[in-house]
Amino acid sequence: MRYADVIVPLAVEGLFTYAVPDTLKNKVEAGTLVLAAFAGNRRYTALVVRVHGEKPEGYTVRMLEGVVEEGVKLSPVHVRFLQWVGDYYMTTPGEVMKAALPAVFREPESELFREKNVAVIAWAREFTDEELGHWLDALKRAPAQYKLLCAWIEQGQAEAERGAFLKEYGVSAAALKGLCEKGILRVEERAISRLARKVEVGRLSVLSEKQAAGLESIRHFYETKDCVLLRGVTSSGKTEIYIHLIQECLEQGKQVLYMVPEIALTLQIVRRLERAFGARVGVYHSGMSEQMRAELWRKQCSDEPFGLILGVRSSVFLPFQKLGLVIVDEEHDASYKQKEPAPRYNGRDAAIMLARMTGAKVLLGSATPSFESYRHALAGKYGLVELNARYGGVEMPALLLADVKEYRRKKLMKGSLSPLLVEEMRRVLEEKQQVILFQNRRGYSSYVQCDHCGTIPKCRHCDVSLTYYKQRNVLVCRYCGAVEPMPATCTDCGVGHYRERTPGTERVEEEVEQLFPDCKVGRLDLDVAGSKRRFRRIMDDFEVQEIDVLIGTQMVTKGLDFEHVKLVGVIDADSMVNFPDFRAEERAYCMLLQVSGRSGRKGEQGKVVIQAANVRNRVYEMLLRGDYRRFYDCLAEERKLFGYPPFGRLVQVELRHKEVVALRNAANELAGQLRGVLGGRVCGPAVPEVSKIGDVNRLILLLKIEASASCAAMKTLLKEQCEALKRNKAYGALRVIYDVDP
Repeated sequence: MRYADVIVPLAVEGLFTYAVPDTLKNKVEAGTLVLAAFAGNRRYTALVVRVHGEKPEGYTVRMLEGVVEEGVKLSPVHVRFLQWVGDYYMTTPGEVMKAALPAVFREPESELFREKNVAVIAWAREFTDEELGHWLDALKRAPAQYKLLCAWIEQGQAEAERGAFLKEYGVSAAALKGLCEKGILRVEERAISRLARKVEVGRLSVLSEKQAAGLESIRHFYETKDCVLLRGVTSSGKTEIYIHLIQECLEQGKQVLYMVPEIALTLQIVRRLERAFGARVGVYHSGMSEQMRAELWRKQCSDEPFGLILGVRSSVFLPFQKLGLVIVDEEHDASYKQKEPAPRYNGRDAAIMLARMTGAKVLLGSATPSFESYRHALAGKYGLVELNARYGGVEMPALLLADVKEYRRKKLMKGSLSPLLVEEMRRVLEEKQQVILFQNRRGYSSYVQCDHCGTIPKCRHCDVSLTYYKQRNVLVCRYCGAVEPMPATCTDCGVGHYRERTPGTERVEEEVEQLFPDCKVGRLDLDVAGSKRRFRRIMDDFEVQEIDVLIGTQMVTKGLDFEHVKLVGVIDADSMVNFPDFRAEERAYCMLLQVSGRSGRKGEQGKVVIQAANVRNRVYEMLLRGDYRRFYDCLAEERKLFGYPPFGRLVQVELRHKEVVALRNAANELAGQLRGVLGGRVCGPAVPEVSKIGDVNRLILLLKIEASASCAAMKTLLKEQCEALKRNKAYGALRVIYDVDP
C-alpha cells in the first residue's frame, strides 16, 4: 500500500496521511491535486507533498477519492516553495495553499473549468456564385435578410462571432434566424479561450547609450550574482531594459515572471509587452475571474505555457516549468506585502526565494529602492546598476515647496490648494497641458467635527473616525464599511453642526471645478475606479486628453506614463511624513519622488508643487537635493542604532479578542513569558493605530531579531508560547496573528 502526505486548504497545522488506492497509484505523486474527505465526510481538494510506503500507526487511514484533473499539478520545487512560505511567514500550509490556488481547484463541488462559449456564424454549406445570385434575387422581397446576406458576403470571412457581426453591420437577429432556416447560414456554439487577445507585434526599441551600458552591466553581474538592483530615476527607461532581458530569456526557451505592485500598472504595461512579445504574454491578478485564473493555471501546466507572465504579488504562486528570470518592478512598493488574510508574505522576497530554488536570475527595479535591497546592493550581495538621467535627455522636474502654514497665517489660502499651486495649474492648463493632483485620502473629508462641542463621529464597531462623502451625504467607516446618514445636527450635544476637516479627493475635485470651470476634471480612487473597466476608461480618457486635471490617491503615483503631464501637485505631504511608523520617512520620500516622476516625462521640463506645513522637514530638504544615497545614509544610522531593518529583523504579534480585559491579561502574560527568554528584544504590548476593528480589540507586540540571531529559533519559541496561551481557557476565543517582516 502506498500513502500520501497531503495539505488540506484549511487553517490547520501539519500534513495529513491518506492511503492511495490501486486505481490511483500511477496518477498520484508530489504536486498532484487530489480529492480527500476531512473532518467528517466533507470533501476537499488536497495537495500531495510526498508519496511513501510508511503506514501511520494509531488510527485508521482513509483513502483518497480521486485526482482533481490529470495534467494540472505542481512541480516538486513549487511544493517546496509553498512549504517555505508557510514556514517563513509562520502560517499554516493550508492557508498558503488557499492563497496559491484558484478557488476552482480548491472547491471539488464546483463545476471545474466551465468553458466559455460564443455563438459563431458560418456558411451552412458551400455555394456557387450562381446559387448566391439566385438567393440575392429571391431575398429582395425580404430587405432585412437581403442586407444581412450582402453584409456577410462583403466581410469575406468563413465565420464570425455572432454578436460582433450583428452589431458592426447593424443587422437583426431575426434576419439571421431567417437565413438559417433557409439553409444559407448556420450558427453554432464554439468554445474559446478567455485568455486569447488580438495583438500586433512590433520590433524592440533601440536602447540609448546609457540603457545599453546598463544592460551590459546587468549581464556582467549575472555571471557571479543571482540578483541585481537597477536603480534608475523616473523615466530613465528601465522598462526597455526589462524588455531586452526578457527577449534574451525567451530565446533560451525559459520563462519570465514580471511583477508589478498593483493591478493598475498591469493595464498600461501589458500593451508594451504585447507589442514586443505578442501572444507569449499572460496576465495574472486578483481582478480576473476565477475561471480565467483557472484557465491560466491549466495553460501553465500544459506543453505550451505562456513564456512571460505579468502579474501582481499572487503571480509568484503560478506553476512555472522553466523559470529563468524574475523582474520585480517598483520593488520598494508596500503593496508587495500582503496584509490580510494569511499568509502575510512579501511578494518581492518570496519571488527572490522562488528564483533561488529554481535557479533563475532576479532583477529588482526602482527609482527609490527599499532600504533592505539597497543595503544588500551596497554590501555586494546584489549587483548594483544605476541610471541617473532620464531617457532622451529630458530634465528632471523642478520641485517647489508651498508653505501652507505661512499662506494660512496671511489668510491667502482658504481651501486645499495653495496660491502657488493654483497659479502653476493656471499656466499649465492655458498651455493645453495636463495636471495630476495627489491627495492620499478618499471621500470629501477624512472626518467631521462638531463646531459646538468638538465631537468627532466614530464608527460603532471600529476605533476610527468616519469619512464623510458629500455626494452621498453619508459617513463611512474605511475599515468595516459601515455607513451612516450624515446627521443634520451633532448627535452628542444636539446643538452644533458638523464641519469638514482634512479634505479628501472628492473635496479637491469640487474645489478644482470651482476654480477652473472650463477644464475637465477626473478622479481616480477606489470609490470611482474600483473595477478594471472603470479604471481603464479613466486612464484612456486621460491619455487622449479628455481629462485635463486628474485627482487621485496612490493610484496616480506609480509607474504611469503620460506625455502631456507638465505639473504634479501634492496636496498634503505632511500626512505621509508624520505617520506613526519607523518607515514613514522612507515611504514618504519614495512616494513623493514617484509621484513627482509623472511630470515632464516627454519634451520640456515639468514641475512639482509639494504643499507642506513644515517645509523644513529633512525629507523635503533631501528630496530637493535629489541625493538618494545621502537620504539612505542619514536614516540608516538611526535604524542601525535601534535595531530596525535593514539591520535587524522584526516579527509582529497581534492579539485579538472581543473582551478588553482578557486581551490585556493575555498580552501582558505573553510579553512577560517572552521577556524571560528574550529580554529587551520584546517591545510592548502596545495599542496599534487602530485598536478595534469590527468589534474585535487588538494589541501588538514587536520582536526585534538581530541579524546574527537565529530567526527560526525565535519563531519556534514564539509559537510555543502563543499556543500555550491559546490553550488557557481564561482567555477564551483569543486569536494570535503573526506578521513576519511587517
